[in-house]
Amino acid sequence: MFRSLLPSRSRVATVSALTVLALGVPGTGAASPAAPYDRAVSTPREDPYYPAKGDPSVDALHYGLDLRWAPRSRTLTGVARITFRSPVAQSQVRLDLGDPLRVRRVTLDGRQVLFSHPGKDLVVATGELAADSRHVLTVSYRGRPRPVAAPTRRSDIPHLGWTTTRRGAVWTMQEPFGAFTWYPVNDQPADKAFYDVRISAPTGMVGIFNGRLTSRRTSAGRTVTRWHLASPAASYLTTIAIGDYVRYTDRGPHRLPITYWLPRGDRRALPELRRTPSMIRWLESKLGPYPFDRIGTVVVPSDSAMETQTLVTMGARLMADRRTFRSDLLHEYAHQWYGDTVTPESWPDLWLNESFAMYTQIRWEVSRGWATMAQWRALLTQQDQSLRDSDGPPGAYHRGDFGELCVYYCGALMLDRLRGLLGDRLFDAVWRGWPQRHRDASVDRDDYIAWLNARTGRDLGPFVTRWITAATTPS
Repeated sequence: MFRSLLPSRSRVATVSALTVLALGVPGTGAASPAAPYDRAVSTPREDPYYPAKGDPSVDALHYGLDLRWAPRSRTLTGVARITFRSPVAQSQVRLDLGDPLRVRRVTLDGRQVLFSHPGKDLVVATGELAADSRHVLTVSYRGRPRPVAAPTRRSDIPHLGWTTTRRGAVWTMQEPFGAFTWYPVNDQPADKAFYDVRISAPTGMVGIFNGRLTSRRTSAGRTVTRWHLASPAASYLTTIAIGDYVRYTDRGPHRLPITYWLPRGDRRALPELRRTPSMIRWLESKLGPYPFDRIGTVVVPSDSAMETQTLVTMGARLMADRRTFRSDLLHEYAHQWYGDTVTPESWPDLWLNESFAMYTQIRWEVSRGWATMAQWRALLTQQDQSLRDSDGPPGAYHRGDFGELCVYYCGALMLDRLRGLLGDRLFDAVWRGWPQRHRDASVDRDDYIAWLNARTGRDLGPFVTRWITAATTPS
């Protein structure tokens, strides 16, 4: 997610299936084959900032989503086939699912089971599950999805999740949560999973999701697309868009497939998106090889942008200032390293995403000659205390101020000071090494500090802790 480079809050732009059936999801019983989804094994936890979202009772490994959208009635009909691990011995599991969606039927390993759906909690009576056993939960549901309020004062993201336009088109942004507005999910960042998604929409619309488009067919008045996300992703990093889109393709370094999805008749963003190959080359020179099998962008009617995995979600209204759009695009691509392949276990550590993406964006802008590092350093230093006063420190921000400037600017200043301590050569090795060493991982601040100490041979724990938790700017 992105924040405007200007501290004025008036100019904030967001910085930061059943393909499954064809793919052979494991069958019934606790001893389902493990190999296909081992990379998605997680340690679920209750989020300290937003404990009502997500639950440690589920370690989701794979979501197979079959979605049918009816724009005239604003109705979504879905079947979610969820392969999950039971982290402990238990007799029920809980998922997040928006209240407007009515659950019709739930089965566990092919056997119909009882459930309740109070509010947004889908509670399934599974019967006794052994610790570390694996199962397939299938949920059939239908309803008119609605977005939910965002825990922030930011004007560019007033709501999260499934958003329907007046014409029945669909788009989403859902950090720190919101996936639960359109499918049953463990909506907490520590739980990464694979995805296969089938989207059916009326002819004239196309359904778009993360990852690789495996097929696209139109018949009987409907267009059906199938998508495969080849790397495990946190739920907030998924995206869906349904509308009259045109697809453009490109190639990046190492023949990396690149796709741009733009609304039909609006190509204004295309020249900026065509800068993607050079942006990825620059990012690879600083952060190491790109961590996924493809990259791309979908443009939606928003003031914001989001680092959704392999397919960045960009707000069309950011094109009001092309330089802002360009910086924002670079910022979201930087998140593929910092935030997507290596993801915070919980939301107090949002700084592990945004501070690094902001710092990377600053280095890129300096390399373009848009500003000097000295100018940036002066701005960050000038703003640091006022941001700590208004938003809290970057590692202990006010939970009602999600994604405010403190996690961007204060954390970026910390990284600039760390660079001064370590020197350019060692700092650049650390900057590059963290996302390469922790691919597909979920981490916390202790993980980062331990790795930083081991990599540098210095005890930098007090330095990092002071910068991310102090109420006053560290000297």
